[in-house]
Amino acid sequence: MKKTLILAVDRDDDFGKKANVTSPVIGREENEKAAISLALNDPEDSDVNMILAALSMYDEMTSEGHNVDIALICGDPKVGYRSDSKISQELEYVLEAVKPDRVILVSDGAEDEYIYPIISSRAKIDSVRRVFVKQVPGVESALYTIMKVMQDDDKRKRFVIPIGIIFLVLGIFSIIPDLYYLFSTGSMHYLSGMVGGVLLLVLGIYSLGYAYKLLPRMIKWYRNLRGAISHGNQTIPFTIVSIVLFVTGLFLGVKSALDVPEASGIYMVILFSTGVLWMWIFAIVSYETGKFLDLYLEKQQIRHSFLIATMTLFALAFIIQGLLDLFALALGFTPTRELVIAIELMLGFAFAVIASILQSTFRIITEDYTLQSQG
Repeated sequence: MKKTLILAVDRDDDFGKKANVTSPVIGREENEKAAISLALNDPEDSDVNMILAALSMYDEMTSEGHNVDIALICGDPKVGYRSDSKISQELEYVLEAVKPDRVILVSDGAEDEYIYPIISSRAKIDSVRRVFVKQVPGVESALYTIMKVMQDDDKRKRFVIPIGIIFLVLGIFSIIPDLYYLFSTGSMHYLSGMVGGVLLLVLGIYSLGYAYKLLPRMIKWYRNLRGAISHGNQTIPFTIVSIVLFVTGLFLGVKSALDVPEASGIYMVILFSTGVLWMWIFAIVSYETGKFLDLYLEKQQIRHSFLIATMTLFALAFIIQGLLDLFALALGFTPTRELVIAIELMLGFAFAVIASILQSTFRIITEDYTLQSQG
């Protein structure tokens, strides 16, 4: 008789994160314990219903005389390559241990487009069971569901960040013309026309702050800053310099966009990007330099990733600058010479090559040191 594996997949590892369940989990009793453990820690998690549905299917098929086994595999809280790689490893372990002839995939339906190819490339999938949590109809239920979804970090970022970016972009482009006329004419009449744009800007900033939990991070950053000041941390002055550079870049970008009268929307974006680019690059480099020096002074360690990241940042800056100038030239906005654009792009690629060489060199040195230590 052919053997069937009922495979439950938790891509973001709620079982491990919330219930401390070590995956993979094979067998009915072990999966039942995992389901109870997650249900006790978070009864509203959709993965509870998923694993219970898998157990129900297992009992049903067993009662019908089928040769069935059940397993749970989990990914990683950092959804993406890391979680999919972990799922692949656990899947291969389960397939080797169970040796099924076919697989029935059970999931909560949220990310089947990512899970299915991983499973189907290694085993024959005969059926897919998607488990959805039933909700009582009504406005209160819909609002409650939305609130629960927003509490999940991945789902909140997935839905809120695009909305925040849209609000932010609309707000910026709404107030830039009024700002230009306000500064050029000095008439306060244009302030009334900025109300809608400012409102969109505030909504965009609030949405992005909510998506990334900026308030808790700022509180944590403030506490770390107080501790760093008391211990004489070298990062502080460089952080202050990076903040000044960031704000200066923002002002330069706005000024560059407003200095050209009758500029189109696309040209204003190019001018703003050109104005902020290098100041923001130097702001990042300043902050990373502080961290580099602090680590060296505290532990006498040289962080090689700092050098690689710096070279990569300059590579990106030159390439972006070259592309911005190229777009401006192609659209007839600026008389930038082709030679200047070519030099910018070549410098960008040169820095990228240097970063790659440094990364390869440091990796070889690290591997040699590891082999010598083991020997």
